[in-house]
Amino acid sequence: MHVSASFDHLKVALILVFCVLAGGTSGYMLIEHLPFTDALYTTVTVMTTLGIVIHPLTEPGRILTMFVVIFGIGSLFYTLGVSMEFMLEGHFSQRIRVYLMDRGIGSLRAHAIICGFGRVGSQIAEDCATAGKPFVVIDEDEHNVEKCLQHNYFVLQGDATDDEILRAAGIQHAQCVLVATDNDAHNIFITLSARHLNGELFIVARANHTETEAKLKRAGADCVLSPYTIGGHCMAHLAMQAGGGEAGECFTARGTRKEEQL
Repeated sequence: MHVSASFDHLKVALILVFCVLAGGTSGYMLIEHLPFTDALYTTVTVMTTLGIVIHPLTEPGRILTMFVVIFGIGSLFYTLGVSMEFMLEGHFSQRIRVYLMDRGIGSLRAHAIICGFGRVGSQIAEDCATAGKPFVVIDEDEHNVEKCLQHNYFVLQGDATDDEILRAAGIQHAQCVLVATDNDAHNIFITLSARHLNGELFIVARANHTETEAKLKRAGADCVLSPYTIGGHCMAHLAMQAGGGEAGECFTARGTRKEEQL
């Protein structure tokens, strides 16, 4: 079960327990004219099957007690079951981890936001981590999110085209956005959203097709890169230059310039 669904079940269980407590307490106060503390005490003892009452109950009070016993025991058992599931499946620790993750991301300043953790995005993240550049990864795939967590990367699971996800990644305080998904349409939408939310960002976008480069530029990307074009140029240079020295220097210089901009 997904952590959010399990947490929702836990909230429902706690609400049920609260409703029985509130209903029982109110009923004893109205029917038996008990003070609030005595009414609450009676409700709790009845729910837990202790059966301790302040004084002998009237007939309506006994009817209320039967309902409190039935619904109280049911809600308590349901809450116990959901709580055990929440703990045993590791959802509690995940919730704590998500809370700490959100706090960590909220404290970032002048960081990079990497959209997509595929072959390109994972390499970007590795290079940023090596260089000590703070960054946040956004990816929809749960497997990719788990890989980020294994590397202790800040990560958010969601659609990077969603403005709320970008805000959660701290786009208002980010220095750059690296759009690296393998879907050109997504890359264009992410670029548009990022530029709209922060006009000062430096945006580097991945283009998987040549015709997409101009669209990404119009969407607001400062720099558009095609992994296939770059790879093809490097291979051609290596083929034309004996030993590949010049090509290697050209590629290294290009990579250095990009790192300096980041």
